[in-house]
Amino acid sequence: MSLVSNIIKMLIGIVVLVVGLVWYTGIPGYFEGNLHRLYDLLGATIGLFLLFVGLIVAWMGYDDYKMDKEMAQEEKKEEKKE
Repeated sequence: MSLVSNIIKMLIGIVVLVVGLVWYTGIPGYFEGNLHRLYDLLGATIGLFLLFVGLIVAWMGYDDYKMDKEMAQEEKKEEKKE
């Protein structure tokens, strides 16, 4: 049953992929397509993606800075004990 379920999921995925491609590219003579909207969507998504990536990188840098500071304080405490 698992094999059949996986094959059905793959077929559904392929059908959705084809419908998405046709939606944006169109079928000549039948449907114009929305390729210009895809470009707008990608442009907006790339900016949002860069915003979040920048935020995550800055947060990781701050966290590393904070951890280094705490580790330096712990090392000083250990040196004083010895």
